[in-house]
Amino acid sequence: MTGMEPTGRLRPYGIMVAEDTARVFDAIEQHGGRARFVGGVVRDALLRRDLHDVDIACDLGPDETTSALEKVGIRVIPTGIKHGTVTAITDAGAYEITTLRVDVLSDGRHAEVAFTDNWFEDAKRRDFTFNAIYCDLDGTLYDPFDGQTDLGDGRVRFIGTAENRIAEDFLRILRFFRFQAWFGRPPIDPVGAEACRKGARGLLDISPERIRDEMLKLLLAKSPAGTIGDMIGFDILPVILPQLTQTANLRIMQWLDSTALADPAIQPDPLRRLAALFKPTDDNDVSANIAEEFARSLRLSNTETDRFSAMISDAALIESDLDADTVRRDLYRIGADRFRDAVLLAWSMRASVPPRCTQDENKGWQNLVATAADWQPIHLPIQGRDILAAKLAPAGPKIGMLLKQAEEYWLDRGCEPDSAELIKYLASHPMTDEQEA
Repeated sequence: MTGMEPTGRLRPYGIMVAEDTARVFDAIEQHGGRARFVGGVVRDALLRRDLHDVDIACDLGPDETTSALEKVGIRVIPTGIKHGTVTAITDAGAYEITTLRVDVLSDGRHAEVAFTDNWFEDAKRRDFTFNAIYCDLDGTLYDPFDGQTDLGDGRVRFIGTAENRIAEDFLRILRFFRFQAWFGRPPIDPVGAEACRKGARGLLDISPERIRDEMLKLLLAKSPAGTIGDMIGFDILPVILPQLTQTANLRIMQWLDSTALADPAIQPDPLRRLAALFKPTDDNDVSANIAEEFARSLRLSNTETDRFSAMISDAALIESDLDADTVRRDLYRIGADRFRDAVLLAWSMRASVPPRCTQDENKGWQNLVATAADWQPIHLPIQGRDILAAKLAPAGPKIGMLLKQAEEYWLDRGCEPDSAELIKYLASHPMTDEQEA
């Protein structure tokens, strides 16, 4: 165990002091090894944030680590054995345990590694200074690159030469900006940002799935618009996602979903924020088809793609002064969640351009959001079997036409007619040959 000396202490809490955590550490030490927390769990503990994923570094090889844990009855999954990573599964949660390592060869996407027992060499291959802080079970810190100071100052700084860290893995460009959004404060580190600008075209070789994951994590930060602006200014997004340009919309959206509205149903939502940023590069018509093409290129799931496309198309039809009948029809047809998405997106688009929204306009938007929150789903009181029972039509396509006719009548009258009135209406208003055609 070489290369680092203690630099301070923190007070462990949460999963760091769980009984299962001690079991994992003790198992490794009983096998002749040494384990330390590293990365996000240490960074978040220093900030006293909620602790989630637990990364542990150790100086045993992955096979030795597995043997040590299984010996005390801890289940182990070889999640990334080639790169020295195994996952210990306990009642308290999962622990990702990685052998100390150095990069032997990297091509900007993948790295070939060798295992080591040198803690400083392991630290040198990490991306940012505050992600290379290690911590013993008792809270003793090892901070070889003064990451704790950077964290306190809100500075995201590459370890060593920024260009070298980026050349090892071009995804670090997006990680740099993601961590800036979550932990940084303006101004952005100019050395790191300039290195990202120079290496931006390397992102073209990164899979869309990895880009998607980083972007959605970035957009979940409390106020990502400033960082997105930096990504545009340093020519990162124009290289990989030129459709994401509407930072003014995003600023309004992040204010709406995190500050302005006291609605528990509205929380920061990366997909909704992505929609706020979106603008086609080759067409003034922001259509659902263009939005769907973009969503699929980013490898969003089918559910996410449908929601993203619907937001774009629905928002174009929403205004702050919609009448009650139109609002009721929209809520009935698309539901409260989709309607809320459209209202927030339309509001952000309107509020981001002059003239400023009037007090009445903002009140109108707020009323739409409140109406969605209070909406209880309603259903047309009749079904096809009711039409068959009334002998208004035989089984077949005409049933659907009559249901549509009844639905329009029902909606026009505030959704008040009951099934008997709807059947009576259909009986007294037979469809014409032209309607059936």
